[in-house]
Amino acid sequence: MAKKKITIEFDGYSILARKLKEIGGNAQKTAESAMKASHNLVTKKLNSAISFHKATGETEQSLDKTPAAIWTGDIGETKVGFNIADGGLPSIFLMYGTQVHGQPHIEPDRNLYDAIYSTKTRKEVQKIQREVYEKSIERAMKK
Repeated sequence: MAKKKITIEFDGYSILARKLKEIGGNAQKTAESAMKASHNLVTKKLNSAISFHKATGETEQSLDKTPAAIWTGDIGETKVGFNIADGGLPSIFLMYGTQVHGQPHIEPDRNLYDAIYSTKTRKEVQKIQREVYEKSIERAMKK
């Protein structure tokens, strides 16, 4: 799949971010840590789901395993998923399936799709992000 963007999004984010700034914590470093942890979780799930599709191994190798925070002003994001230009195009067909003459040809792989788009994954990402912020606040308060 073309890469999906992950940003910092969880209930109470603005409160924790404001508290972190008030006590002198490093907001950008914390956000980057949260995005890295989110990237690692989703990548681990995708790697596990794609391991069942090893005709050539090219799609599995196209999985972006390097977390990188991209900043646009104060908004940070990280991209997760398969690199289409480096052999990741089949991931789209695997996630959504294909049809020939209106009949299913390749059934969609729900595990692969859910690894990146499910509500469960989104909640796990939010939980990890919250934990990163809470730990950062605890460390800043100990200084």
